Amino acid sequence: MTTAGISSWFTSNETLIQNILIAALLAFSVQVALRAGIFSLAGVGFYAIGSYAAAILVKHGMVAVLAIAIALAIAGALSYALAWLLVRLRDLYLAMATVAFDLMVGVVALNWTGLTGGSLGLFAIPVAVTTLAMALTVAVVAVLLYLMEHGTIGRALETIREDEELAQSFAVDTRRYRRFAFVVSGMLGALAGAFHSLLFNSITPNDAGFDLIVLALTMVIIGGFGSWVGALAGAILITWLPLKLASVGTWWDAVYGGVMIFAATYIPGGLYGVARDLGRAGQRWRGQRA
Repeated sequence: MTTAGISSWFTSNETLIQNILIAALLAFSVQVALRAGIFSLAGVGFYAIGSYAAAILVKHGMVAVLAIAIALAIAGALSYALAWLLVRLRDLYLAMATVAFDLMVGVVALNWTGLTGGSLGLFAIPVAVTTLAMALTVAVVAVLLYLMEHGTIGRALETIREDEELAQSFAVDTRRYRRFAFVVSGMLGALAGAFHSLLFNSITPNDAGFDLIVLALTMVIIGGFGSWVGALAGAILITWLPLKLASVGTWWDAVYGGVMIFAATYIPGGLYGVARDLGRAGQRWRGQRA
């Protein structure tokens, strides 16, 4: 493909690429928590917090980099406080608590009219980020997640998820690691939200509503929570698929539900799990032939 062809393709697909990058960060947020055995969907609430914080600061004249940094700091502090409150909860109870947190954030955004604009939200937010900056940020985050997954922290989190009592027997501070994963999850959600508001000029309470909770969980279920690779694959597929299936119209929800049921039933490890199993099968086959 020529340079002109690549440029033309990028121009015609730039909005799709931007949405994939934002979705990837949100999927990373959920994946980090699930990989640590934390069934948390609080990343969506922090998505809203990051969106509003960055938008308000930029509208008041602050440069985007500093606004995003402050939004992340706010999300980090709030997620750390929330982690202390929810540290005793597990599984369904934790999921319900984090969904309740998401809904509470939405109620605050809807009713704090003087700060958030209420149901109308915030508009005319200066475009303060570029596609290149977002792509580089996602790449850096992916590298950091890779290093975390393959380092001491990643092994500790995986042990905690598989057998918390075993981890404790090896003197692993499970609560500290869970809080760490929760804070990372919240900050990634806030980063995704900040990019959304600073790129698309607006933010409303509906942008971080229940539909986004379902979307975030779907991306990780289909892609697989075993690695950031699965979260990225799920983000790409779930963002791209509706465009290719636009012809189904009002039947889209049924198709969407069918894909979810199929993935949960037949590929519980997601696309990443399928690729990993195929890779292992290929290694065994090569070993037998050798």
